[in-house]
Amino acid sequence: MIFLSIVIPHYNLPRELLSRCVQSIVEQEIAPDSYEIIVVDDGSAVAPLWLPEAFPTHNITVLQSPHAGPGAARNKGLAEARGRYIQFIDADDCLRPKSLAPCLEIIRNEQPQIFRFHYQICTDEQSTLTPLPASTIKTSNTISGALYMAENNLSGSPCTYIFERSAALRYNILFTTNVYHEDEEFNTKLHYHATSLIDSNAIIYNYCLRPESITSNSNEKFEEKRLDDLFGLLGRLTEFSRRQQPTSNKIQRRALKRKITMLTVDTILNLLYNNKSAKQIHALCNTRLRPIGLYPLGHLTHSLKYILFRPLANSLIGLYILRLITPRKKPLKR
Repeated sequence: MIFLSIVIPHYNLPRELLSRCVQSIVEQEIAPDSYEIIVVDDGSAVAPLWLPEAFPTHNITVLQSPHAGPGAARNKGLAEARGRYIQFIDADDCLRPKSLAPCLEIIRNEQPQIFRFHYQICTDEQSTLTPLPASTIKTSNTISGALYMAENNLSGSPCTYIFERSAALRYNILFTTNVYHEDEEFNTKLHYHATSLIDSNAIIYNYCLRPESITSNSNEKFEEKRLDDLFGLLGRLTEFSRRQQPTSNKIQRRALKRKITMLTVDTILNLLYNNKSAKQIHALCNTRLRPIGLYPLGHLTHSLKYILFRPLANSLIGLYILRLITPRKKPLKR
């Protein structure tokens, strides 16, 4: 019986990177018949059809799909998966040796809808170094996904947790395609609906930084689309929050408010990082955020940084100050 389906979106990566990713999975101390690996090729120039033959003793499937981005690839993998639980791994990342089995044991015993873990950032070269010794795994009490989201800044990556496939299918939670930041929307909706979540200190994932990754070679056209997609994401989540209002509980409402507010802050920061002027940012906030009720920023007291940022972001003069003190920078990788 397949317990875990590992879904890997792939697009035009060097063979050695995908091979490293898969190798890190098959070397985990878990029974080969308890998991499957689904690689979804997102319209690469050369699909990795060599993969099953390279790992003949493991359950590996390569699916081909027209190029539509990682969200569409993950959707296809989710649709084809047979496992009770799903884990997403980016093809240029990998797992830490001997890290997955103890986490799966906890999942089998506790059966949460979401099991969260940590990652370590490394370069491609560092990912092959001898890993740190596996520490004793500590876990939180089982809580709802909404409570976790209400009390924590939820990561945008879908690669930081393992989740029960039925939890996504029950509410038709899929990735929006042909947009950036599609993972933020998926994560928010999944955690909103999840009735059980366990947070752990386990470090399973190697998040590998590469200078040739998508955002490090970004251009002006890319940046404009990415920023526009951020505004689109906020619009969709605001509409989702509105639709859920009649049936949501207090914790779920608090969770969505925190998440949407933090994404709004991220959007303003991205405008600053991309060298928009204070006047441009103020205009965009008033034309794109104010109509959906996200500007001026509302009251939240969960962090001192937000308390200090809010009055500055809410006025043109304050945005001039933020413009002066905020450096231009780019993320190394989506």
